Amino acid sequence: MYVYWMVGLVFLISTVLVDADRSMADFIVTPSNGPVVRSSTVNRISATRLLRTRSVLNEEDTEERVRPSISAFEKFKTMFTSSKVTPEKLASWLEKGESLDSVFVRLRLHQDGTWLFYNPRLATWVQYADDLSAKNPTKGISAISTLTTLYGDDELYKMIETAKRVSSTETLATKLQTEQMQHWVTTRKDPDDIFRLFNLDKVGKNIISNPQFTSWIKYVDDLNAKHPEEPTSMFSTLTKYFSDDVLLKMTEDAKWYERTKGVATKLESDWLQAGLNSRTTPDKVLMNLGLGRASDTLLESLLLKMWVKYMDAFNARYPDKKTTMIEAFSHTFGDIDVTKMLHAAKKKDWTRNIATELESAQLKMWLDSKKSIDDDVFKLLKLDKEANSFRDKPVFNTWISYINYFITENPDKKAKVFSALETRFSDRPMNTILNAASNFPSMESTATKIQTSKIQGYVTSNKSPREVFKLLGIDAVGDHVLGTSVFQSWLRYVKDFNKRNPMHKESWYEPLRVGYDWFGVERIIEQALQNPRTVNIGKMVENARLQDWMDRKHPPEHVFQFLHLEKAGEQTLASPKFKVWSKYLNDFNKRYPDQKTTMLNGLRANYIDRLLLPMLKAAKNDPSTEKLASNLQNALINKWLVDKKNPEDLYRMLDGVETSDELIVSRSSLRCQGILKKCYYQSLVVYREVEIADEDSCSTWFKPIAHKANNITSGYTITMI
Repeated sequence: MYVYWMVGLVFLISTVLVDADRSMADFIVTPSNGPVVRSSTVNRISATRLLRTRSVLNEEDTEERVRPSISAFEKFKTMFTSSKVTPEKLASWLEKGESLDSVFVRLRLHQDGTWLFYNPRLATWVQYADDLSAKNPTKGISAISTLTTLYGDDELYKMIETAKRVSSTETLATKLQTEQMQHWVTTRKDPDDIFRLFNLDKVGKNIISNPQFTSWIKYVDDLNAKHPEEPTSMFSTLTKYFSDDVLLKMTEDAKWYERTKGVATKLESDWLQAGLNSRTTPDKVLMNLGLGRASDTLLESLLLKMWVKYMDAFNARYPDKKTTMIEAFSHTFGDIDVTKMLHAAKKKDWTRNIATELESAQLKMWLDSKKSIDDDVFKLLKLDKEANSFRDKPVFNTWISYINYFITENPDKKAKVFSALETRFSDRPMNTILNAASNFPSMESTATKIQTSKIQGYVTSNKSPREVFKLLGIDAVGDHVLGTSVFQSWLRYVKDFNKRNPMHKESWYEPLRVGYDWFGVERIIEQALQNPRTVNIGKMVENARLQDWMDRKHPPEHVFQFLHLEKAGEQTLASPKFKVWSKYLNDFNKRYPDQKTTMLNGLRANYIDRLLLPMLKAAKNDPSTEKLASNLQNALINKWLVDKKNPEDLYRMLDGVETSDELIVSRSSLRCQGILKKCYYQSLVVYREVEIADEDSCSTWFKPIAHKANNITSGYTITMI
């Protein structure tokens, strides 16, 4: 009997051990963050899955897990012992130095799977781990290393995060999470892995305000503090998900908020240091920031400020590779595109100063690199492609500025420079150059002298004013042409030509009209009238233009639009252009009496009566136009009567227009078939006396007036005599 009992016991023990070994086969260890579970019991973990040694990072940053070495007897013993542990028993284990793996199994924690944190015995085991670590500080014993070996980083992190959301397990979970972060720092876990573990790769542009992102930044900081010999950049991870320009735009936005300002500033600093450490050139950074293309708004970009900051830092660290903003722009965009960009930026108040500084820097850069005027810079700006016209004015003017800069720095070479230009260019392009050069004090006298000599040659060959206008390039001078010496010289040339050729006189205005077209002439007149020095010649051109319109029989209502008076609104009668138009109207009526028209007709051709009334009211409040406005108002009432406008229709048409009642319900004298009927409308100041053809017309005109007046206010009365 005893023999049978012993045989049965041995069989039972062997069965348990075999099952234990098989349970190890139920888990396949992989280089990923956790084992692949093949057990049919999802929420239970076999004791044999515990590992005694912590994984070690190899060259490929993968993990290798080894099997635990818990005795078969220990495994068997847990089947027949209670999971209840007394303080005395824990103290006994601690005294004996029982391993964390062993105690984990004895507490039956291996049976809880992902529900581990809901087992109150976990806190007991964690405390045991702390005590054991304190007793053996050099052995690197910790609860988190055992749990990581058992569950893997990903699964353990998720379990801790879930436990933090439950009040009963929050404290323990928070403690273990802190230890987990420290464990990652110690084992140098790749920040890329932590980034993905925190699901930050799925957050998008709101990442800076994400609390997990703050935790990740702290991890990187702790990692660098622990391992300063091999610092890790946050940007090496972030740039896998965001481009530099997108990331820095995010930091710019985040700096507006106190909660994220610190993180944003730190990110910008890390971006700068990462670039410097990798010796990334400012040219390359310009491209990385999405600023690799010249545009009118480049100098307004917030990212440009970051780039300038980077360039300054780069120059300080690598003085042998020092660069400037204008050099980087030129390398990236090309000289001609930089020139056009700066020209556009100078038109805006907020970028004018920096654009002007960069223009000066551009000229200095060319001079320092010994760029020639008529060859190097001329070709850099691609002016050799249009040498006979110089249509691209911003580029052409930059080239002229370089000539001035060169001569200012090398005054002894002025004669040689102009001699070379005269040799290379024919009359029109050379005169275009001289016209531009005369705007610079350093070249004005020389340019005038050369041009005077050329004009004398035109006199000798008796060239027509129209041809000389072209040869002198006057049509390309610009809106300030009337104030230039070349235009004055040409006017004298026209006068002398007409004296020499009385049978072939030419108009000085016609070449100007053709050369500058309709709107160009308008602009040069307006600019000349704004300058006291050129106001007289501006008026002369304006009169010539009016005479040209007169010769072409343009009616006053059209000229009203030519002068843009239809856009003047209530200020029309006070506009200086209205006086010009009024004179044209009078002259037109004298010259073409069969097409005679009135001022009111001209106004009504461009303004409906609803818009005309506010204009007249505004003019009556101005002493300089009061009389004119009153006359026009009377003329308008007469026009209504002549056109037999029904008062009721007028009320509908002018409803809501201030002063309309005064015109319709005026203090009137109505003569109906010899019977004088007077209507006194109190407080109104408009006086009219009208001839009405018959009594019916009188009744039609008067009754609505009386009706309207009585409805305006009870204070108004109508008296018929």
